[in-house]
Amino acid sequence: MKLFKLLKRWFNMLTGKSSFHVKQGEGKYFSKYEIKGYYNDLTNKVSNKTGIDSNGIPINTTIANLETYFPISIFQYGLGLYDLYIETGEKDYLNKFLRIAEWAIENISDTGMWDCMGKLNDSAHLTQSSMCQSEGVSVLLRAYKETKNEKYYQNAKLAIDFMLKKVEDGGTALYINDEIIFQEYVSKYNLSVLNGWIFSIFGLYDFTLVNKEKKYIDILNDTIETMCLELKKYDRKFWSNYDLMHTIASPAYHDLHIMQLRILYKLFNKKEFMIYADKWEKYQKNKIYRALAMIIKLKQKILKNKYYDINTSLVK
Repeated sequence: MKLFKLLKRWFNMLTGKSSFHVKQGEGKYFSKYEIKGYYNDLTNKVSNKTGIDSNGIPINTTIANLETYFPISIFQYGLGLYDLYIETGEKDYLNKFLRIAEWAIENISDTGMWDCMGKLNDSAHLTQSSMCQSEGVSVLLRAYKETKNEKYYQNAKLAIDFMLKKVEDGGTALYINDEIIFQEYVSKYNLSVLNGWIFSIFGLYDFTLVNKEKKYIDILNDTIETMCLELKKYDRKFWSNYDLMHTIASPAYHDLHIMQLRILYKLFNKKEFMIYADKWEKYQKNKIYRALAMIIKLKQKILKNKYYDINTSLVK
């Protein structure tokens, strides 16, 4: 039964039909200069396929039949709601979004961490996640903008400060000399997942739009410079890698990489972002490259990559 669920999930992911790998275009309403819409278009996360509890909070099921409140799913749903509120002006979307912001406050720890991977019973990674922290921050700062309630800002600051802590100190940031890489998954392998790193940058960028302290801006600039140097390691010469352990990106994540890099170029005007976005888009249009990437991805999935716990895969 588990194998059937897994094969179905992989098929849906590879063919673009997965509800967890929906098409994410560039956000329609984001701004370089103020907190506004989100950078990715997450409105497709708000659909009748999304399982919602009686309080309006998304709830997921893993392949191991664990029902759980997974913070990343919850925060992305909230950010999709916020963009729909901007798009339509309907207060119902705003009210539903604020419920997500309240959930974020109710579930943040005293240290500023959301229990993320632990919610999935993930045996391969520690529970903290930079992507989780950053998306929670983006939710809270938008709630702060709408309500002017200081509790949202204070919790956003608590969460970003946790995200910036060194991995060896229990945080999510890998500091190597002057280089900074944010870790979506924290483990001994230092996976450095590309899309998670970029999502982490979005949350930190949001925070610097509200808090102009030099230390936050310096860290943001340092991680941007690091990414410009590291991007070549994500290039397979015919496709992109998901992480720095040579896990190949699925078609959905390859597409996401391209879009995210184009957004980074708009925000930071670094030529490296456009160079790799253009290069990877050319790979994407090559049918042979695409087929080869899918074959390698399936092979890696079937052989069970040791860097990830397959039992944490979300199927509902």
